[in-house]
Amino acid sequence: MAEVLERVNRYASDVLSGRIPSCETIQLACRRWQTDLEREDLYFDEDVVRKFVLFSSKFKHYKGPLAGTAFRIEDWQLFVAANILGLKRRSTGLRKYRMADIEVPRKNGKTFFVAILAAWFLLMDGEAGPEVYTAAVDQAQARLCYEASEVLLERSIFFPLVKKYQWGIKVPKTVGVFKPLSKDTENKDGLNIFVGICDECHAWPNTEMLDVIKTGMGARSQPMLLRISTAGVDVSVPYYQDIGVYVEELKGIRPLEDDHFFMLYHPDEGDDWEDEDVWKKLNPNLGVSLTWAYMRSAYSEAKARGGSYAAAFKTKNLDMWVDAPDVWIEDDDVAANNAPFDKDQLVGEDVYVGIDLASKGDICAVAYFFPRYGVVRFRFVVPEGKLAEKEDRVDYRLWAEQGWLTPCPGKVLDEEWFMELLFQDLAPYEVRAIAYDPWGMWDLKTRFGKYTDVLIEYAQSMRYMSVPTKRVESDVLKHSFNFLDNPIIRWMFRNVVVFRDPNANIKLDKAKSRNKIDGVVALVDAIGGWLQVTGGESEEIYQDHELRVVPRIW
Repeated sequence: MAEVLERVNRYASDVLSGRIPSCETIQLACRRWQTDLEREDLYFDEDVVRKFVLFSSKFKHYKGPLAGTAFRIEDWQLFVAANILGLKRRSTGLRKYRMADIEVPRKNGKTFFVAILAAWFLLMDGEAGPEVYTAAVDQAQARLCYEASEVLLERSIFFPLVKKYQWGIKVPKTVGVFKPLSKDTENKDGLNIFVGICDECHAWPNTEMLDVIKTGMGARSQPMLLRISTAGVDVSVPYYQDIGVYVEELKGIRPLEDDHFFMLYHPDEGDDWEDEDVWKKLNPNLGVSLTWAYMRSAYSEAKARGGSYAAAFKTKNLDMWVDAPDVWIEDDDVAANNAPFDKDQLVGEDVYVGIDLASKGDICAVAYFFPRYGVVRFRFVVPEGKLAEKEDRVDYRLWAEQGWLTPCPGKVLDEEWFMELLFQDLAPYEVRAIAYDPWGMWDLKTRFGKYTDVLIEYAQSMRYMSVPTKRVESDVLKHSFNFLDNPIIRWMFRNVVVFRDPNANIKLDKAKSRNKIDGVVALVDAIGGWLQVTGGESEEIYQDHELRVVPRIW
C-alpha cells in the first residue's frame, strides 16, 4: 500500500494540474490542503489515516456488481479522510475539523463511504462513550445511512464488538451507541452527540434538527458534524444558503472557517449538462461505482422526457441546483470596482444619496454617490444587539471593529440617533438629491430640515427601478464605480437576485435574494435620484479613472 500522505498529495497535485478533471471548488479544497501542510500550527497524523484505510478494507460491498468484493478507498475518499481524520492542531493534538460538508452526485459511493466513517467513529476513534447519530427529515431517510453501517458491521470481523437492538447498535465495551435520528425522535434535547451525520440536507426545510445536533455536541472535545447531500430544487432551504457561504469562503470572498471542511462537486459557470466531460469532473466515481452506461441511459431519458426527468438528472447526477437563481454580477467584476482614493477630495462635491431602511432591528444602508469620481461611500447601521447574531452567516462584530459597520445603541434603530448620524455624513457635501424607499420612512420624512427640498420618494416598482438598476449593472461591469474596498457591499452584491419581466425590465428581488442586499438597493436609489435630477447627462463618472489592473481573488 502506497504511503497515505504520498497518495493524497499526488491526488491534490493531479487535480490542480488538470490530470484529474475537476471543478473549481475541488481545486480550491486541494489548494487549501497544500496550504494546511505548510502551516506550523497543524500536523498530519498519517498513522491514524493509515489505520482507517486498513479498517475500511475489512468491509465488503453488498449491492450491485461489486457485491462480495472488499472495499477499496478511492483517491477522493482518501482525500476526505486525510483532511477530517488526519489534520490536527499541534497545541492540542485534536482534529482541525469539527464539521465537514460533502456534496457529491448520486451513486458515487458517498453513503457507503460515510457508513464506514460512522463505524470508525463508533469503534476505533478512542472516544469514551461515543454517541453516533444519522439524521434526516424523516425516519426512513435517517435509517438509510444507519442501515448501511448496520449491514457492513454484520458482515465484518467487527460484528462481535457490537450488539444489535431494535432501536440501534450498542458497543458494550465503550458504552457507545449508534442510532438513526429524525424530527419525530423523542427526547432529542438530552443527547450527548459525538458524531452527527446529516443526510440529504437539500430537503431540510429549516435548521431545527441541525441546531439540536450542534447543541448536543457541546460536551465533546472533538465532535464531528458531517453533512452529505446532492443538490436540490428548492433554493429557499437553509442548506442552499450555507453552500453559497462555503463557496465564498473557499474563494476567499469571506474569512475561512478553520474548523470546517468542504468537498463540493459543484458545476462551474457555463458548464453544459449535456457535456460528458462535465459529467466526469462532477462524478469522482464515474467508471467505478457509477457506470458510463447508467449515466448515458439516465441522460437519454432526461433529454427525451424533459421536465422533472431533466431536473432529476441535473440535481442528482450533476449536482446542479436547477432552481438556483443566477448570480446577477460576478464577484470578480464587483471586486474590480475598487481603487485607492483620497476621501478628502470629496469635500464640497455634489452627492446623490440613496437610503434603504430595513426593519428597525435589522441592517440599514445609505449610499453616497459622487458622480465626478464615480465614488460610492456607504454607511451601514445595525442595532448593537445584532452584532452577536450569526443568522446572516456574516461577522457583523468584525465589520464593526474594522469600521465598515456602525452599531446603533440598543436593540432597535434609534431614529433620532440615525438622523443625527446622517446629517453628520451629509455636512461636508453639496447634497443634490436624497432618494428613499418609502417603506419604513414615513415617520422620518419630516425630520430632514434643510434637506427636505431634495427628498425624492423612490418607489421600488419595476417602473422606477429598472432604469437605475440597469445603469448600476452597466457601470459595475465597466468597472466605473469605486466602492473603496467596502467588504459589505461586495457581500451584498453576491446575494442579489434580479427579477426580469417579458419586456427585459429588471429590478432587485429582495424576496428571492440569498441574503441582505440593502446596500445595493440604496445604490440603485442613489443612481435613480441622480438620473432623475441630471437626466444621466453628466459624464464625470468616466473622466478621472486610469486603467485598473485587478488581481484574481484567489
